[in-house]
Amino acid sequence: MMTGNRELMWSALAWPATEHLALRTDGDGVRADGAIVALDGRPTRLAYAIEAGPDWTVRRLTVAPYGEPDLVLDRRADGRWFDGSGAERADLAGCVDVDIALTPFTNTLPIRRLGLAAGESAGLRVVYVQVDHGLTADAVDQRYERLGPDTYRYSSGDFTADLTVDDDGLVTDYPDLWRRLV
Repeated sequence: MMTGNRELMWSALAWPATEHLALRTDGDGVRADGAIVALDGRPTRLAYAIEAGPDWTVRRLTVAPYGEPDLVLDRRADGRWFDGSGAERADLAGCVDVDIALTPFTNTLPIRRLGLAAGESAGLRVVYVQVDHGLTADAVDQRYERLGPDTYRYSSGDFTADLTVDDDGLVTDYPDLWRRLV
């Protein structure tokens, strides 16, 4: 397990945007604190926090867009999801990971959690958070296939991308969308 603190930055390739991520991992789990500033149709400033267990299973997600209400989701030990007011989100049943549309970091969650060997693949349901036109969180199907030591094929619906990652499973290159700066 990767332990310690890392700070990373990505730059978007298809629109003006940058992301800063402070990542802390230890025996208790993973804490990711990210901030994204983007011009994707409109100016966007978004902060997010993800708490996950030592196995990279998401426990809590907070997405805080500037000037709008936060989205808070908690995943309990029994796998059920609840919103910030404590209401169950039965529509998210079966989801373990989260995918925030504006960040390459959330691809790391299933990459780390699944631990695929080269040639292996897995389908999964994730909580997909869309940030344009207000925050939405929906269950979607995705697939990850490990192509080699540092390459994963990610697909969701008709979209496919071959992601390059470092030794810790953190995206270094998301073709045509993101490139890691540090």
